[in-house]
Amino acid sequence: MSDTSAPDDSDRTEIYDLLTAYAFGLDRRDFARVASVFTEDAEVHNVFDAYLSEGEKFSGLTTGGSAVADGARQLFSNLDATQHLLGAQSVDITDTGAKASTQIVAHHHRGTDYYHTGGTYEDDLVRTPDGWRISRRTLRISWTTGSPQVFLAP
Repeated sequence: MSDTSAPDDSDRTEIYDLLTAYAFGLDRRDFARVASVFTEDAEVHNVFDAYLSEGEKFSGLTTGGSAVADGARQLFSNLDATQHLLGAQSVDITDTGAKASTQIVAHHHRGTDYYHTGGTYEDDLVRTPDGWRISRRTLRISWTTGSPQVFLAP
């Protein structure tokens, strides 16, 4: 696709597929797939609502699709299973790219212990020669249940 092509339903479908590829990439531990949904200079911000004390451990900025994938690989290394569920989604095509908002619920399990989170991905996307890619993501976590120790314990 060129940067001058007019947006249509195929753009939205490609973006929805891209967002789904990220979730499947995480859950299948396909970190090359995770990296591929981002531009190499993408900025990914993790933000927890202020009342969630564990946000200090998990909030921050990561730059680049490869760095996002490497961070996920490290974070998930002690987990037995994850499932990232995508909920309501909206995509708006703009003159310079696209904006997407996706509700998420993420389940993280190790043995019988768990840590579940809920929130929203807020994405800026750009059209590249390889298709749509996320150039900026803010993950806003609004609730959690279980123990973040699932990630932190050896």
